[in-house]
Amino acid sequence: MPGFCRIICDMVIIRNRGETVKNMFLQKGEGKTEQFLTDKYLGEYQGFLNHLSQIKQEWECFSATGKTDQVKNVRPEVLSSWIRCHKVGVDPYKEGVSDALDAKKLAAKIEENLELIEAASPFLESLASNLAGTGFRVDLFDRDLYLLKQFGEEEAIQLATKRGSVLGACRNEASNGTNAINLAAILGQPIQLAGPEHYNAHSHIWTCSATPVFAENGDLLGVINVAGHFSKVHDHTLGMVIALGKAIEFNLRQQRLYRQKVLAVAYMENIVNSITDGLVAVDEQGDITLINDTAGSLLDVLPEEALHSPAGEIMGEQSTLLDVLKNGEAISDKELAFYRKNKRRSAIGNVVPIINDNKVEGALAVFRGLSRARSLVKNVAGFNAYFTFNDLIGSGNSFVQAVNLARQAAVLPSNMLLMGESGTGKELFAQASHNAGSVSDGPFVGINCAAIPAELIESELFGYEGGAFTGARQDGKPGKFQLAKGGTLFLDEINSMPVTMQAKLLRVLQNRSFSRVGGVQEIPFQARVIAATNQDLWEEVSNGNFREDLFYRLNVITIEIPPLREHREDIAELARYFCEKLSEKFSFRLYIAQQALEVLQVYHWPGNVRELENVIERCAVLAYSRGSHSVEKEDLLGYPGIRQFFEQGGKPKIIRLDNREESPLRLEQLEKEAIEEALMRTQGNISRASKELGITRKTLYKKMEKYTIEIS
Repeated sequence: MPGFCRIICDMVIIRNRGETVKNMFLQKGEGKTEQFLTDKYLGEYQGFLNHLSQIKQEWECFSATGKTDQVKNVRPEVLSSWIRCHKVGVDPYKEGVSDALDAKKLAAKIEENLELIEAASPFLESLASNLAGTGFRVDLFDRDLYLLKQFGEEEAIQLATKRGSVLGACRNEASNGTNAINLAAILGQPIQLAGPEHYNAHSHIWTCSATPVFAENGDLLGVINVAGHFSKVHDHTLGMVIALGKAIEFNLRQQRLYRQKVLAVAYMENIVNSITDGLVAVDEQGDITLINDTAGSLLDVLPEEALHSPAGEIMGEQSTLLDVLKNGEAISDKELAFYRKNKRRSAIGNVVPIINDNKVEGALAVFRGLSRARSLVKNVAGFNAYFTFNDLIGSGNSFVQAVNLARQAAVLPSNMLLMGESGTGKELFAQASHNAGSVSDGPFVGINCAAIPAELIESELFGYEGGAFTGARQDGKPGKFQLAKGGTLFLDEINSMPVTMQAKLLRVLQNRSFSRVGGVQEIPFQARVIAATNQDLWEEVSNGNFREDLFYRLNVITIEIPPLREHREDIAELARYFCEKLSEKFSFRLYIAQQALEVLQVYHWPGNVRELENVIERCAVLAYSRGSHSVEKEDLLGYPGIRQFFEQGGKPKIIRLDNREESPLRLEQLEKEAIEEALMRTQGNISRASKELGITRKTLYKKMEKYTIEIS
């Protein structure tokens, strides 16, 4: 509270002012000096009393007649107030107060002015305590001049209450006549009144020193008033009240600035934490001054714990951020290294030094995790690799060998050729190899060579310049070779690529550059190539359908993915895996019955893993629709491929989960049991049973007749 020590000194003087004057009036000085002082103060006091007596006479005349011709000693601002009071008919002899607020309205007023009360109360309490013994009280009014709080000794408060000065009382001019409180509000400046200057006769015993309190924009917030017996009036009292008002205004500004600062900090924190990139700032000493939630997540630390901590403790002394702080050299779009809990953490981003007067006074890092940076690049290109080697399910020897070879080859930059029947998972192998390789941060761009017309495949692969051909975009379009920069280009069913296009592809692989259709500028080709085929390329080369030189370019690393029938031991594991995926998709727990697994082991799966996944999903939907959590064998027998397989006499041996062999499955017995169970579940409803079994009503009737099945 600035300047408050000076205010306290004034308060001490005023506290004893009444007694000091009184003692001087009564003092009988033994020396000339004492006699001189006594005479001086007695003279001043007598002049003061004479002045008040003249004002008293003028007040009596004015209050009776309303005429101002006899008023000579009243200040103009006070006289103007008297005139206004007389015009509106204010009763100068009104006693007490009749328009005080009730408890509910007073509580609302206090709540409305809580900021003023909280800012002013400490000052007013200190003033009141230093005025103890003087009979003075301290009042706080709002902008409408309602009394909000009073401070002072109990005796002074009780005296004020008897004379109508109670909490909630209004001291405006229209209801109470002229007083220092309403004049301070009307004039917008401090003022002091004594005795008969007040318009109301019952206020003539008081001296009041009041000052307005303003907001920063100049609006009136309230009025402070110090009141006591008129005989104790002193100029120092008004000066003290003025200083106190200024101190309260300053305190209000400080509180508002503090709230604005807190609000600004809250806004800043919300903005910083809404940014999806990690933000970390350090000062000149290397202490963390800013860290958002994203950075905390990437660094595995709570932001509130890291704030103001040495950056070396949080992200390691060898972190990139501290390197920039030391050398003052910014880095952009580079890999950032952090060290947390003895583990290296990497990110992609920028670090810039904060320089002031050619001196590095801090550093700021903006970064994202490698996985998110990779996703951003892929999303911009429009291609993604979702699968890793962990998604390749199977433990059969032939399948595991293929996975291990692909895993080892993934870290090499060499071209890869994936060979396998349709549905064996060639693209899964390609995506897993991409994500495990050195180009995993780049895009995964795939193209099915069999799905693009021969006349468009060149522009799809190489792109084209604006206006290169009819219907081309004016600004041109990049091709898959360009979009794959820094990543992987996956050419699926490359055996379907036209021979003329094979020659151009060979040139790209040899020269590592290409040009767009209609263009002349060579564009570097910076991507790894993974090709896939569902045909025997050796045979295709022999038949002249595939270029031999291109085959050798692609056949650097060959991965042969076995068909599902060659690793039947993985069928049960795959079936359960697909059931788990569907359980998450449907939010409905699904599993596969043992008899259903036995049927899966028998089928020859010409569509391989893709067909198995589709069959499991189809059967899961059937189970879900009837409220069952189990995929049963009759669900499988409703699948046309499996049904036709058995109808044509397919009888491989069943391989159980414990690898024990059983006798060949009897088709007729299995079919009869499936029909009986379907009829039992549907309570003999032929339409529902035939739908569950995947056959027509006519066929169901024939089979029921064949197996002598009756509905009971």
